[in-house]
Order: sequence, then structure tokens, then C-alpha cells
Amino acid sequence: MKKKFLTFLGFSFDEKENYISGFTFLPFNWVIVIGGLALAISIIFTGFFVLDKTERAAIEVFGAYKYEVGPGGIHFKLPLVSHARKVPTEMRRRWELGFRTNDNGKRDEEIPSEATMLTKGGQLGSIYWIFQYTIQDVYSWLYEVKDPEEVLNVLSQGSMRLVAGQTPLDAFLTTEKIEIQEKNKKLFQDYCDEIGLKVSIDEVKLQDPGLPDASVQQAYDEVANAMKLKDANLNEAIEYHNKIVPKARGEAAKLINSAKEYYTTQVNGAKGEILLFEGVLSEYKKDPVTTEQKLWYEAMQEVLPNAKKTIIEDNSMLNIKTY
Repeated sequence: MKKKFLTFLGFSFDEKENYISGFTFLPFNWVIVIGGLALAISIIFTGFFVLDKTERAAIEVFGAYKYEVGPGGIHFKLPLVSHARKVPTEMRRRWELGFRTNDNGKRDEEIPSEATMLTKGGQLGSIYWIFQYTIQDVYSWLYEVKDPEEVLNVLSQGSMRLVAGQTPLDAFLTTEKIEIQEKNKKLFQDYCDEIGLKVSIDEVKLQDPGLPDASVQQAYDEVANAMKLKDANLNEAIEYHNKIVPKARGEAAKLINSAKEYYTTQVNGAKGEILLFEGVLSEYKKDPVTTEQKLWYEAMQEVLPNAKKTIIEDNSMLNIKTY
């Protein structure tokens, strides 16, 4: 059987010595050569594959998951019967909701069915946002959740609508954007964990929320500007306070010290006059006449030098001298 097969391939035998004596290239040999080359090329191009540094891959054999490779590098799988499903696990992916951007990154389409929401208090608002996520597990992404991107889309809308229903519209438009983003991010992540979708929600970011009515939007813009002006005026007032109050306190301290000095001077002077009066009173009690005359002379000595004086001599109106 073996000898017949080799003869079929083109080999010739020495019948006496029973060994291969030659080879003739038959037309059928081209089929073998071409088939061999095709098999080699198939092994090279379907057996080897390349992952970039952001990718992992799940290897399927006859459609069933077998193992995981990556991230990055050149890998081998069984040709023809196996398939590599690549997943970008090492990079953040971005998803837009309520709007779409063009290739230049500019918003060129709005999706009212995603953006329009009912906020606390019964007001309608147009909420636009993005979220960024990272795939944490290849098997979970490919096999445990059907259409995971659509699931993320639905979960993100659900979490944002729940937060919007608990939040007044002016909070979206003015001062509470950061708090809303963080609250939504946590709720979104909880939803993913609950259903077993192993992704990390890296960021939720509002994109200039608005109002369906342009005139109402203008009114809210004016409110936001007024709040900014209020903050500016408050900062200016604080700066003025920090500048004026220390100066006023210094002047107040100076006036207080001056008042204390005046008080001390006046009180001490009054105490001295009291002591003087008590001394005079004591002398008066001892000798009233002499003390009275002494006080009269002292008073005259103080008054007369600065007063205009008229002296009448010898009881005569003719001898009048004025000094």
C-alpha cells in the first residue's frame, strides 16, 4: 500500500533492490504543493493575530469560550476552528446622551427623547451629559450581558432621570452641577454592579443643561449672572472689611487710650483739689478769721494784677487815680 501511494506521487522503484530509484514531477504534484502552501498561509494569517496595548481577547474554539489573552502582543490560536474576539479593556470609552457630536467635536444633533426630563417641582429641562467607562472583565462584557453598550445607555438614562426627579431644575443650571455628577456616577456604578456588568464608571459630566423654552433659559441665565455678581460683591465686601476693620480698631484703641489718660488726669486733679480743700477747711476750723483773710488776700493777688483799678484817696472825688 505504501509503495503504491509513493508511486502515485511520482516516485519510481528498483524492483530487484526494492528502493526508490527516482522521482518524476507529475501534474498531480502541483495540487499537493499548492495545498501545502495554502495550509501554511492559512496557519500564518488565521493562526497568528496582534493585540495593541489597549486590548485583550477572548479565544473561542468552535464558538465556545476557552481562554483569554492580552493585553497587547502577538498571539496564536488554532487556524480555521478558533476565533479571537478583541475587547478594548485598557482605555476609557466615551458615550454621549441627549446630543451627538460630529468629527470635529462640535455638537450638531440633539436627541430630545434622551435629553428631556422632568425635574423636582414639575419643571421640564433639557439635560445633556457624557459618561466615560472602562471595561474591567472580558468574559462579563462578551458573554454575561447581552448588548452591554445598550445596557449602559439605558442604565445611564435611568440613573440621570432618577437624580433629575429628586433635584430642582435651577440646581442643574446654576450651582450644583458637581454634586449632581457625583451622585449620578455613584448610582450608575451601583446599577452596573447589581446586574453583574463589570465596568468602571470613570466620569459623568453634564454638558450645559438647558430649558426647552428659550425665554425661560434667558431668565435662568440672568439668575446665574446675578449669583455670580452676588459672589463678586460679597468678596469685595469681605476685602473692604479686612481693610477697614483693623484700621478702625486701631483708631478706637487710640481714642480709648486717650480717654483713659484724660480720665486719669481729671480724677487725679480732682483728688488733689479735694485734698487742698480739706486742708484749708481744717485750717479754717482752727482759725476762721485768719484763714478767711488769707483766702481773701490770695484771691486778690490772683485777680488784681489783671484787673483795671480805681483808687480814691482822702475820701475826695478830686483825688482819683486809675491804673
